[in-house]
This record gives sequence, C-alpha cells and structure tokens, in this order.
Amino acid sequence: MQFRILGALEVTDRGLPLPLRSVKQRSLLALLLCHDGAVAHSDALIDALWGAEAGDAGHQRLRLQLHRLRRTLGDDVAIAHQSTGYQLRVPAEDVDARTFERLARSGRQAISAGNDAQASDLLREGLELWRGPALSGLDDIPLLHRQATRLEEQRLAALGDRVEADLRLGRHAALVGELSALVREHPLRENFRAQLMLALYRSGRQAEALDVYQAGRRILTADLGLEPGPDLQKLHVAILSSDSSLAAGRAAAVRGRPVHRRADPRHARGCPLCARRPH
Repeated sequence: MQFRILGALEVTDRGLPLPLRSVKQRSLLALLLCHDGAVAHSDALIDALWGAEAGDAGHQRLRLQLHRLRRTLGDDVAIAHQSTGYQLRVPAEDVDARTFERLARSGRQAISAGNDAQASDLLREGLELWRGPALSGLDDIPLLHRQATRLEEQRLAALGDRVEADLRLGRHAALVGELSALVREHPLRENFRAQLMLALYRSGRQAEALDVYQAGRRILTADLGLEPGPDLQKLHVAILSSDSSLAAGRAAAVRGRPVHRRADPRHARGCPLCARRPH
C-alpha cells in the first residue's frame, strides 16, 4: 500500500486508489502519517480534529474514527494502540514524503562527493514525487499546516541543490527559463537569484545577469529597507569584473535563508558596489 502526501492525500493498494470517504478520516490518516512512525498522542489528535467541540466525547469520537480508518485500510496496515496514543506502522518506502527525504539527502551527499550527475538524477527523482502543495486541502489543521510548510522548505532546498548540480554539469542555458520562474515566485530567495545570475552570465548574457541583481536589490530596499546579502553582493561584483572563477566549477549559489543588511539611506539612489551601472 502506498501513501502520498506530497500533494492531496492519496492511498493506493496494488495500484488502485483507496477511497477515504470523509474529511475526518483523511485528516486522521494524515496526522498519523506525519508522525513518521512515532506515537501520536490521543489528546493531540482530538484537539487537531475537533478542538473545543470535542468535549467529553473526544476519546469516543477518536476511537470511532480509528475503527473506520482501520476498516478502510484493511489488515495489511497496523494502527497500534499505545498507552498515550496511536501509532501507524507502515514501511518508510511506502510513504512518498519519506522517499523524497531519502532521495534529497542522498542527492546532497552526492554533491558533496563531487558526483554531480548522480546528484542531479537523485534530486530530480525525489522532486518528481511532488504532485502539488503537500497535504493540499488539509492544511487548515495547524499541525498539518506546519508539516506542509516544513515539507515545502525541503522541496525548495532540494530544488536549489538540483539546480546547483545542473550548473556544475554545464546546463546553464537550459536552466534560465526555470530559474526565471523561480525568482518571480520567490523574489526574496537569494539562492535562486544567484543561480539565475550565474546561468545568465555563463550563457553570455552578462547585462541581464546584472539586471537580475538590480531588480532584487530594488525589491529589498523599497519593501524592506535591506541590502542584498554579502554572498549575492560578491557574486554581483564578480560578474561586473568578469571574474574567471565564474566560468566553470562549483556554482556560486547562495544557500539557506536570505541574509541581508539594512540599507544605508545615504545610498538610496546608488549602490557603492554598483557605481559602474545606473539604477
């Protein structure tokens, strides 16, 4: 049996979809899956499913929903009762999110080892498991919303790693369109902006690479009063000077969350690092 949460919740048995007939049943299964084999406390499940409406009948309601879920999943899937709650026992390889996390981890290890082609293949395989936003339609439950947010962060990190591997493989021209869309969708993620700048530069489009930097800087200074992070600034200077280190090798990507510094109001109309180019 396969469980899919990288998109709308789906369960298939021998390739055929298994009907989950109610929102409560779908939500309960998603909550159990998101505990990754750990025990889900009964009180937490009751609070997530019914909140204050559960009243004194919360545990009875939970047992009824568990009975219905067990009947739907059949004898092949164990939902074990523990002293404090319930544990869904399914192999890790039967849950798409766990498979994705394993492939993303292996892809990062391959990048560290210099196996760029293998890294690209592993990360691409993991990313292809996504069918839409994680837990789509169920993320109004706070616990599931947090899980969906965590998984989305992992997806974006894996996507950045895959692009880095592809840049190191010389696929810069093919990446420009994809990275342009990513920068539009995530304008504050400097790793995607840096990767787009590098892909453009390596494709002989230096002026466009510099424009991408300036567009990002305008967003930061106008909306947040911040300057681009130091890594992005260094990449900008390197592109300005046609630094030979940008021609090949490791992508000069900016990893992790954006890191910025406050904009200096004295330079509101001109960046000191960009004096050669008007804003």
